[in-house]
Amino acid sequence: MAVVANRLWMGNAMNLTDAAAFIESLPNHDSSRDVGVAFANWISASGYLAVSCGESREMPAGRTWEFFFNTWPIEWLLQYQKNDYVRHDLAPTIARISVHPFTWREAMLGKEQSQAQIDFNKWVAGLGVVDGLAVPIHYPGADFGLCVSVADHPIEDPNERMALHTASLYAHQRCRALGGLTEASSVKSPLTPRELECLRWVLKGKSDTDMAKILGISHTTVHFHIEQVKKKLGVKTRTQAAAMIVTLGYL
Repeated sequence: MAVVANRLWMGNAMNLTDAAAFIESLPNHDSSRDVGVAFANWISASGYLAVSCGESREMPAGRTWEFFFNTWPIEWLLQYQKNDYVRHDLAPTIARISVHPFTWREAMLGKEQSQAQIDFNKWVAGLGVVDGLAVPIHYPGADFGLCVSVADHPIEDPNERMALHTASLYAHQRCRALGGLTEASSVKSPLTPRELECLRWVLKGKSDTDMAKILGISHTTVHFHIEQVKKKLGVKTRTQAAAMIVTLGYL
């Protein structure tokens, strides 16, 4: 996906009529992935680079976050996960306590930021992202959903915000109706089918020797695949690799 540098935005203005056309198309999409692709295609003409949508749930082991869809380029996703940027991204934090849509620029206004948050914001700016609109969706209890659309311009036009807000609510609801967490990422996995197959067995606690017997290959070949995965994902252990690829939605 091409990244557009920070500039005076001269793209097509978004309005509720555009949102209505997108919303009417949602019954035609049979997976969360398809919803994400359609959403991204619609907003791209108005200067938006990517969109993500998912939900956060309170589980016995702690709070979890899962995507319905995420159209960020794979390089963005891997860096976000590798650097644990979710801990320093204000959008999920504010979404837990806000029922109103808000932009990243609004979230940062007047707030003293930690060094980690400053680093995160510099990383985002380096991608060509100028602003993002976060739309919280709260369920009964402590669980909530969140849709975030990132743009190459400040999101200030009230008609644009209303259109994006409305479309986000309907897209989120469509994904839940489809079963929600079926396809977490809308970008192609960086791993080969064999590498993903090895990771599936890593998640089940299998050793290289075990996987070699299951897959009918040598244990050195299994080891090679695992090392390739770690190199591609920029992690040190196979456990980290398996955890990352699950979070990104490829397993």
